[in-house]
Amino acid sequence: QWSRVHQNNNKTTMADLADEAASLDGYFSDAPLEPEPKYPPLNESFDRCVIITNLPKVPEAKYEKLGKVVLKLVSRIGPLANYEGSDFTGFFMPFDKEAGATVGCAFIEYETAGDAKKAIEVLEEYKFDKNHALHVLPHERASHLADVEEEEFKQPEPEPFKEQPNTMSWLEDSCQRDQFAIRHGKETAVFWNDGREEPVLDYDGAREKEAGVAWCEYYVQWSPKGSYFATLVPNRGVILW
Repeated sequence: QWSRVHQNNNKTTMADLADEAASLDGYFSDAPLEPEPKYPPLNESFDRCVIITNLPKVPEAKYEKLGKVVLKLVSRIGPLANYEGSDFTGFFMPFDKEAGATVGCAFIEYETAGDAKKAIEVLEEYKFDKNHALHVLPHERASHLADVEEEEFKQPEPEPFKEQPNTMSWLEDSCQRDQFAIRHGKETAVFWNDGREEPVLDYDGAREKEAGVAWCEYYVQWSPKGSYFATLVPNRGVILW
C-alpha cells in the first residue's frame, strides 16, 4: 500500500514539474550560461611570510613541545594567518623522517606584512637557548638564496695597499705641542702652542689665498677627537680639513 502511494505522489510531482516547465517556456535566454568565478587577486609577494632558522634539531618525541614553544614566541609579534577550510595555522616546522629529527627551521605567515617585518627586527639574533641564536629571513630573501648555485669558494684578491693620510699626525708632534685656532677679522689661523714659548703658525689658508678662494669665512670647529678641522664658507658649506 505504501508503495502505491509513493508511486502516485511521484507521478503527481513529475506532472507538476512538467506543467511548470511549460508555463516558463519563453522566459529563458538561448545564450549559453557560462559563469566565470571571480577569485580575489593572488598575492605572490609572500611579504607576510618569514623563515626562522637555527632552531634546535629535535627528535619526533620532542617535536610537539618545540613547536608549542616556537609558536608561542612568534605569536607575541602578531596574529598568524588563518584560512577558512584549511588546516594551515600560519606555522609549519619541517620534520626529516630519514634523519628522525627536525631540520632546524620553521615557516611563519602573519596576517599582515607589518607583523612579518616586525618579526624580522625583533627575533633576529634572539637567544632561543644557550646554544641557539635565531636568524629570521623574509621569504623573498630565502627564495633568492635557494637559487644560488653552489660552487667552490675562491679567495678574492686583496686590493693593493694605499696608505691613507694620518689625521692624527698633529697629536704625534715630537714637541708634544697642542693646536688652537683663532678667528680675527676675516682671517683664520691655526697655531702650535706648548705654553712656554710664543705660538707658532701652522696654517692660515695660504694655498687658498694664492688660488683666490676662501678657506673660512665664519665659524671654525674641531672634531671631538681632533682628527678634523671644520671651516664654514656659506657658498660652499662646511669644509673638513
